[in-house]
Amino acid sequence: GLDMKIGDVEFRGDNRKAIFYYLADGRVDFRELIKCYAREFGINVEMKQIGARQEAGIVGGIGSCGRELCCSSWLTNFKTIPSGAALKQGLSPAALKLSGACGKLKCCLLYELDTYIESQNEFPKELLNLDLAKGTAKPFKTDYLKKEIWYSLEGSAGVTFNLSIEQVKEIIQKNKRGIRPE
Repeated sequence: GLDMKIGDVEFRGDNRKAIFYYLADGRVDFRELIKCYAREFGINVEMKQIGARQEAGIVGGIGSCGRELCCSSWLTNFKTIPSGAALKQGLSPAALKLSGACGKLKCCLLYELDTYIESQNEFPKELLNLDLAKGTAKPFKTDYLKKEIWYSLEGSAGVTFNLSIEQVKEIIQKNKRGIRPE
């Protein structure tokens, strides 16, 4: 009847002690449970609370990338992944594809974050509408790794195109001088 879930049990080599790893949202008073387990199994009992990421590591599995879960193969330092990590990579933090086996944002979002942040520094600080000869182009997508910005031409249904950041900077400079390039 306790509000907790036992994720794993580890018995020591001498069989005198067992460590129960549990998952719980809040504080749990398990003093009676420890006494019951100690009587039942004739061992010393230790309880250790783990998080959802640690539980996924204990259970194991295969990630969406096709490889063994990082948390069960090599990852030992479990950090909280901020939703901003997804936003900085041009991803929606609500996307189901971003959830790992633990139900939280995937740890791999942190691996490429520095690359994305560094790449973003090359982009114009503010994504502006571009004034072109055919009309106004509005930005709707950025590809930080390819260093491209995708635009849609206002008033022209379905007309989209991509420009390198160099081209975008060049057009912004021309727009400042009142020039509307092709």
